Amino acid sequence: MRRLVHAFLRRYARAQAAAVGPFVVGRRLLDLGAGEGYVGAALRDRHDAWICSVDVGPFGRAAGAYVVYDGARLPFRDGAFDTALVLLTLHHCAAPLAVLSEAVRVTRRRLLVTESVYATRSQRFWLDLLDGRLNGYRHEGRMPPARHFKRAEEWACLFERYGLKIVGAWWLGSRWERLVHHPLLFVLEGVLAGSPPPVRQN
Repeated sequence: MRRLVHAFLRRYARAQAAAVGPFVVGRRLLDLGAGEGYVGAALRDRHDAWICSVDVGPFGRAAGAYVVYDGARLPFRDGAFDTALVLLTLHHCAAPLAVLSEAVRVTRRRLLVTESVYATRSQRFWLDLLDGRLNGYRHEGRMPPARHFKRAEEWACLFERYGLKIVGAWWLGSRWERLVHHPLLFVLEGVLAGSPPPVRQN
């Protein structure tokens, strides 16, 4: 079963790389919450860039730079990266705003965030079910469960309160995929090195 899951994850990572690739700027990229590192590997085939994958455990399965951090403070200087990717990550974090704060701190130009969102109770039910089932097969069952699913407008409000400008937002995946999963890409700018404004954790 795990072999099938990883085959799916590699395929999905290639689709994610194709979706976010046109919005990447610069030649130093951070993939925060990278999991196996499959997205970074797929992006290396598309961009002449150095990509560092980061997560809270030694989950890497793809070639390339991979850093394990404590989930609190990224071991990089302010503004170290041109673009940071935070793909389907924040809803798994115990303190998503702390993770977002660190992404802002180390990024000079652009933040690309994808999140699974919902609009109805049934959509939330399927997100909880599918996310829990699929991710239960990853990292020997050590992947944190989803904690912070939000509606699209809730994420947009949070980013704007955080001083980030939403350049655009696009639905990802095919119409059929979005019947059960609703990933939304936010392209964010106004990312400046230094301490971002404080926002109370919801």
